[in-house]
Amino acid sequence: MIVNKKNVAIFGDISTNGIDGSSIWLQSISSIFPKDKFNVYLILRDKITSRILLDEIPHVNIIDLFNNPYIVKDNENPCSTYELFTILNGLDKKIHLDHIILRAPRYLKELVNKADNPSYKKILSKVDTYFAKLNIYEDDYEQDIIKKALPYIARVILQTEEMRSYFDYKYPDFIGKVIVLNPIVPDFKKTMTKTIQKKIKNPILIYAGKLDKQYYVEDFLDLLFVDNFNKYQLMYVGSKINSSKLDKGFVSRIKEKLTNSENYSNFTWIKQLDRKATIQKVSQASFMLSLRQEVYDTSNEISTKLLEAMSVGTLPLLKKTAANIRLVGNDYPGFISSIDEIPSVVDSFVNYPKLYIYWSKKLQEVAQEYSFSNTYKIKLAPFYEQQEVIEKPILKEKMKVLIASHDNKFFTRVINELLKDNNLEVKFDNWITTLRHDVKKSKELLEWADVILCEWAVGAAVYYSQNKLPHQKLLIRLHRFEITTNQPNLIKFENVEKVIVVSDYIKNHCIENYGWLEEKISTIPQYADIDLFNRPKARSYQYTLGLLGMVPTLKRLDRALDILEHLRSLDSRYTLRIKSKHPWDIPFVWVKEDEKNYFLEQYQRIENNPILKNGVIFDEYGADVAAWFRKIGWMLSTSDIEGCHTAAAEGMASGAKPIIFNWPGAEGVYKNVPIFKDAKSAAEYIYSNDQFPEAEISKVKKYAKENFDLNITIKAYFNFIYKDLG
Repeated sequence: MIVNKKNVAIFGDISTNGIDGSSIWLQSISSIFPKDKFNVYLILRDKITSRILLDEIPHVNIIDLFNNPYIVKDNENPCSTYELFTILNGLDKKIHLDHIILRAPRYLKELVNKADNPSYKKILSKVDTYFAKLNIYEDDYEQDIIKKALPYIARVILQTEEMRSYFDYKYPDFIGKVIVLNPIVPDFKKTMTKTIQKKIKNPILIYAGKLDKQYYVEDFLDLLFVDNFNKYQLMYVGSKINSSKLDKGFVSRIKEKLTNSENYSNFTWIKQLDRKATIQKVSQASFMLSLRQEVYDTSNEISTKLLEAMSVGTLPLLKKTAANIRLVGNDYPGFISSIDEIPSVVDSFVNYPKLYIYWSKKLQEVAQEYSFSNTYKIKLAPFYEQQEVIEKPILKEKMKVLIASHDNKFFTRVINELLKDNNLEVKFDNWITTLRHDVKKSKELLEWADVILCEWAVGAAVYYSQNKLPHQKLLIRLHRFEITTNQPNLIKFENVEKVIVVSDYIKNHCIENYGWLEEKISTIPQYADIDLFNRPKARSYQYTLGLLGMVPTLKRLDRALDILEHLRSLDSRYTLRIKSKHPWDIPFVWVKEDEKNYFLEQYQRIENNPILKNGVIFDEYGADVAAWFRKIGWMLSTSDIEGCHTAAAEGMASGAKPIIFNWPGAEGVYKNVPIFKDAKSAAEYIYSNDQFPEAEISKVKKYAKENFDLNITIKAYFNFIYKDLG
């Protein structure tokens, strides 16, 4: 089978003539795309003076700034923005670029400044831009670039989940277009036990990377003067020295210190190696010196050098920061708080070789998650290998699709897919209310359409079912509130080809009350972008209950508080996080006296009850729901009435366990999970099931994916549109 490869261009505001974290990143991102699926074109910023990095990526097409068919370079300067655009535009015209990855904020800024030019705008529409850091300050240089670039670019690539959570909060319109790309290491084979045993018999401590004062590179050299340290070897790999603003003498001092240290028989300084050779040297060492000064203690970033050491079975010596605990575990015996602890920690491993072997193997398992192939599969493939949900024929004439509704808020993702289909011409009949519309416009659109899609079984569905032409196909989606009106009774069902409902309970209601034919009705719960919610959990999530939406009263905030009160009487670690509008934010709710009184009672209960008072957190209402779910271990569905309560499915997709009350139809939507009748039994269940084993959570996520995934709904609509067209 012949596979048409996609074409990816990559550019970084980075020199490839030296080895540092940035150039290694550029080499890695160029290498991570599978060769059988992608052609990668790396555009260089500078004139080539060293091929130490480039020679390690022979499968990548190198676009030399001074030797390519797209520009004639008449100076020795780095690539200009205009030259970058000219090369990208030339590549796009020649081979069609599917994606462009930029790690170059200042270049992006200048490209965006020319976005009024259609050629620039086209190139920008393919750009996925990488930001290594995000500052929270409004006047930050990169924040300013981001705000101006978002309307034009395809996606943003960030390094950590914490950065994505902040980005979701700051730029909610861009949710779903953010890729988290962790540091990555080449694929590796696990180290044999015999090899690990040899490493600890003759211990070598290694430092590999830039010579930076904040990385303790001077202090490590002082280990050579420690009594009995001559039984260990110390090795440095790297010669790039970072100057220190606070210590002007650092550069000359470290050079002198390294030169003097070479007189010691147990010290080796290798000034430059390519990445492959550096990793090989690290693999021969026993311990990697991975400490950084206090300024890095709150950082969430993971060092690539640290991962490289773990991948080859070399144990890192590092500080016990939150990021490092998440990576290697709270019980890792290689944590140290100061340089002078290094000899004793090393001795503890030397004296207990089995401990060294155990942790060497365990950390290789951790590093496997950050390998090229695993990272590509988990983090990049969902974005770069998006598949068509169905195979579509190529039509000679465009099919005319009409979408009729008073409210498309639950239908936007399907609309977006329909608009992208070149076979379809899509128009909208936007009703003023559930019953009011522009009759003249509706009549014109009726005569125009081939396929009619009605979102909600109210006025628009009634109108089009009663007036549909013989050659047209009509699909209606019914949620829940419609069955509380008389509108479904008015639908001329013999003119309807298909109805989608969100639960079997509603399906049975339609059959029994309206006489609709079962074979025309499909049950598909309201969709969720399931993959968006699959993110690592934050600390203490297993003791955190979540309520997404507490208004109106039928959401039953009181039940959620009952559950929490019972739990906190047993274990004060339990908290309830509520992400919702407040009732006074919704005018038609707040004007109702019974609604107002109910919520005032709940707020007073929280304030006055000593068990609840410090256990309820009101999170800001907003679109950053996937980030919020990282904190949630238990998703509550305490309502009296729901259609299918998609929020519970979103929670399941995040790895939260569902607590579903017995609203009508709940057992049909959420099969194989407990359905609760009262708060006490729900609380007891939570308390008795405080473990979150991987197998159980995988099963929870799988149920959400198989029943609520966006593609299920999209596929149903496309199948309806293309049915009988070959």
